[in-house]
Amino acid sequence: MTLSFRKPDAKEEKAKALCLEQMTQDRQELLIRWPFIGGIIMRMDLVPVRDDRLPTACTDGSTIFADCGFYSALPRTGRLFVLAHEVWHSVMLHFARKQNRDRELFNIAADLEIYFALKKEKLRAPVVLPHDPAWEGLSAEEIYEKLKTKHAGSEESDSADSADGGACCMDGHIYKGDRVPDADDLAGQENSSEDGKKKKSKGGGAEEQTMVLDDDYSPVLAQDAAEKIRARVIASAQQIERTQGTLPAGIAALVERMVRPQLPWQELLKQFVSSCYGGRRRWLPPARRHVWQGLYLPSLYDHSISAVVAIDTSGSTAGDQQSFFSELISLMRSFGKFELTVLQCDAKVQQVESFSDVRPLSPREQWRIRGMGGTSFTPVFDYVAEHKMKPDLLIYFTDGEGTAPPKAPPYPVMWILTRKGRKPAVWGRSAQFKRD
Repeated sequence: MTLSFRKPDAKEEKAKALCLEQMTQDRQELLIRWPFIGGIIMRMDLVPVRDDRLPTACTDGSTIFADCGFYSALPRTGRLFVLAHEVWHSVMLHFARKQNRDRELFNIAADLEIYFALKKEKLRAPVVLPHDPAWEGLSAEEIYEKLKTKHAGSEESDSADSADGGACCMDGHIYKGDRVPDADDLAGQENSSEDGKKKKSKGGGAEEQTMVLDDDYSPVLAQDAAEKIRARVIASAQQIERTQGTLPAGIAALVERMVRPQLPWQELLKQFVSSCYGGRRRWLPPARRHVWQGLYLPSLYDHSISAVVAIDTSGSTAGDQQSFFSELISLMRSFGKFELTVLQCDAKVQQVESFSDVRPLSPREQWRIRGMGGTSFTPVFDYVAEHKMKPDLLIYFTDGEGTAPPKAPPYPVMWILTRKGRKPAVWGRSAQFKRD
């Protein structure tokens, strides 16, 4: 089989233009009928495409991509559901919550979590994935465990899962299979394009296959995607409160969780690192080494993460430092390749150590604490700048009692605070560390 590529032709570009008009009008309708969802999607870009890597729709958190043929063929209610579905993938931060779970199975769980959420908003999806009604109210992670248990050890179930995987995944990845469980009346629908199908050559020789690749299809998960999504959610909620007085109970609870997360700090840290790590991905034409298998997988420039970890070694955090360290090593191991620079700092940087997947630190090795003086956070950020380091993220374990730089650095920062700690800066993310 020979494989060739082409860009959308004039007819397909015209279809994309029509689709953009539909998407824009549908977004306006969401704003009127579902102000919270509409308020968020008004802050996102809409991009119709004609690309064989995207048979339905997906989002990278900032942009919603939709196949023009798929989208335009839907009834109005179906189109509204697709847009709302993609918004909800963004709102629920599914890209950060997947962690190392099976991609397809977690996508099914995420789709069901969205189904229950949109059901409360009176957005109907006549065709949905098979599920237990008792799962309503469960998180995607909890639904995932139910699905994993249900299908464990069954090849037939595994096959069905793959077929039902859908294409509305937060990171834009598309699965093989025709069933797409993320929109109104879509179960069993196939991509209608004939250009991506195999054709016999005129001479009766080897088969040929042409893939359409659209330059407009370029999902990229930004390093600060989670922060931007939270900002959109909160801004939309504030707008509703100004105009309508109160938020619906379900949305109010969602916003409250975003403003004051209740997840354990380890889970919040994993989500934060995942969002930063996701920014390393760039979707290119398919990785050629997989084409012969019929798999069109995204190529990756890099899959290593570089992080700086600062440990506040003032006396008030001494009781938490060993727990911080063991949790951190466990976290970094879950990301495969990593380069980790650990700075111990009280009022100044006291020690600098480097670790990686090639040179990890044993969890049995004792941490030697340096410092125990006063507290200042500025030396850590000065050290990073002076040594021209460009970390993917910086994680600071502290009680927050000290002076931080007034401006945020050019990389994501997360403060992991002790039980009674306070965030020392207006910038950066934070999570509370509570020892058992």
